[in-house]
Amino acid sequence: MKGQVTPLREWIYRHLGIFKPDPKDYSTIVGVGSVVPVQIEAYFLALNAFVEEKATVLDVGSGLGYGLNILAIKASAVYGVDIDEKVLDYCRKTLVGRNPRLQNLAVFDGYSLPFPDNTFDIVTCVDVIEHVEDYDRLIADMMRVARRGVFISTPNRRPEYTNRDGTPKNYWHLREWNFSEFDEIVRKFGRVDWNFIHGPYEGPFTVSTIQTEETFALSPFIHKPGGD
Repeated sequence: MKGQVTPLREWIYRHLGIFKPDPKDYSTIVGVGSVVPVQIEAYFLALNAFVEEKATVLDVGSGLGYGLNILAIKASAVYGVDIDEKVLDYCRKTLVGRNPRLQNLAVFDGYSLPFPDNTFDIVTCVDVIEHVEDYDRLIADMMRVARRGVFISTPNRRPEYTNRDGTPKNYWHLREWNFSEFDEIVRKFGRVDWNFIHGPYEGPFTVSTIQTEETFALSPFIHKPGGD
């Protein structure tokens, strides 16, 4: 995304509660040299539960690209798209020529994926949908380019990460959902296989098909109607 918040402005917001950063300014480039543990768990969940050998996979909001490397363990071809040209430039320098199954990295507008219908076996979208204003529009277009379905992972709304007014404490997130809220959204697009990632922020994690008090991420797979 377009800009980057200065350390001074972020300090002012965290300590004084003014000059809140605009979520549109978020860039995963700030995370270079680090990983988000639950994202790693989500990509391995997608890999082991939904990516078949020799599948083609598109990762929407591919960020720093470590998800592409995980998906490539089984996929024959992986593709990444992001709205952030800076992070794509980073991935071109660090992934291209190193991951032999990486086929293409492309910028997109956040909603309209630059691919024909039914291009990919699976589409993944990890820790992205909470940043998107018109999430229904994005899910619909991911379903359009998928043959089998779409895997999404997003934070479970937990009290310790939620402000009194219901907004996320992570100010880069436009919103976060609980299970029933997100289930209502994704079921509009097809049959859903539900998985939940449990554990603290830093891990370790467990995965199950049942929500618990320790659920950290909601990770549904939406089957494309007629796609299985």
